[in-house]
Amino acid sequence: MNTKTRELLIKTRRRLFGQNIGNNISAFRGNGIDFAELKEYSYGDDVRKINWKVTAREQKPYINVFNEERELNIVLAFVLSGTVYFGSVRQKQEVMAEILGLLSFSAIKNSDRVSTLFFDDKPQRFFKPTKSQKSVYAALEYAIETDVLGRRADMEALASYLLNTVKQRSIVLLIGDFYESADFSFLAAKHEVYAVMVRDPFEEEPSLEGEYDLIDPVTGGHNTLQIDGDILKRYKEMLKSRDESLYEHFAANRIAYTKIYTDEEPFIKLRELLK
Repeated sequence: MNTKTRELLIKTRRRLFGQNIGNNISAFRGNGIDFAELKEYSYGDDVRKINWKVTAREQKPYINVFNEERELNIVLAFVLSGTVYFGSVRQKQEVMAEILGLLSFSAIKNSDRVSTLFFDDKPQRFFKPTKSQKSVYAALEYAIETDVLGRRADMEALASYLLNTVKQRSIVLLIGDFYESADFSFLAAKHEVYAVMVRDPFEEEPSLEGEYDLIDPVTGGHNTLQIDGDILKRYKEMLKSRDESLYEHFAANRIAYTKIYTDEEPFIKLRELLK
C-alpha cells in the first residue's frame, strides 16, 4: 500500500468512525412495521396497503408506505476515465477515491454489504459484496493506483451492465465526472440510484487566454488552440447546457445527485446527499 493510499485510508476511517454520515446510507421501502409515509396509489402498488380512511377523505386512493428493516445491499460504481486525471487543487481521481472510502466504511459500519465496480467502457474490476474492511483497503488502493489515462467512460454501457448484473434491489452510487451522457431511467426504476459528480473548479471556470497545446487525456491527441473570451464563453454555455440536461434527467427519474469539487470536503456534501 503506497503512502497516498495509506493517508487516504486513515483520513476516511477517522472521519467516518468519528462522525457517521447517518444510521443508514438510505432506507428501502418495504413491509416492515415502521410507518414511513402516505403516497398516492400508482399502478402496480400493493392494493393491500391502501389506507381506506385517507382514500375516502381525499376521494382518490392512497397507500401506506413502511420502512423495510433489512440489510442493505450497496453497489459503488467508480467510473474510470482519462478526464479524471486532472485537478487544480487535488486530482479528481483522488477525490473520487476518498468518496469511495467514505461510502464503503459507512456501509460497513451499518453492517450493510458493499460491492465495488470499476468500469470504463467495460467492467475492469469487481470487488464482491462484503462487510470486511480489508476488501475496502484493496478497492481504495485500486482506485488510487489505477492508470486512468487513455480510458474512455461509456455510461450507457455502465447503466446496462448494472441493470443486467445486479439482480437484488440495491442502492447504487455512481461516482464520476459525468461528462458522458447516459439514460439511467431503467436502472433507477429497478434500484435506488445516486449520482456523485466530481469536478474541478477550473473545468467550469477556466481562466485561459492565448495559444495552448491541449492534450486529450482519453485519446492522447494534441491540439493547438487559440483561446479567447468568446471561446471560453461558448465552452461554459455548452457545459452548462449539458449539465442542466443531466439534472433534468436525474429529476425525472428520482435520482438524487450532488456535485463535489476538488477544493471541497467530500464528507460534507455526502452527508447532505444521504441524510
